[in-house]
Amino acid sequence: MLIYYISTGLKRPGELQRKIGTADRRVLANQLNELVLHSFVSKVIFDTKVPKVEYELTDLGKSLLPIILNLEAWGENNRAVLEKALPV
Repeated sequence: MLIYYISTGLKRPGELQRKIGTADRRVLANQLNELVLHSFVSKVIFDTKVPKVEYELTDLGKSLLPIILNLEAWGENNRAVLEKALPV
């Protein structure tokens, strides 16, 4: 989800956290750091009086977008079947 949201223009950690809603700040930071570590996302630090950080997709991260969008479409197309399989 983070890769998708970053591709739509959400680049700051606070924006991403608000979009996901249930995300714990620490877990979100860890996931973003892992994406940076694996070169899917780059971290841009602005040298301002109040520190500012933004994330951008790398070319490797952008190459995942078609897969993510296809997986999302598959999930939507099979939503009814998948929801029936959930335990009550």
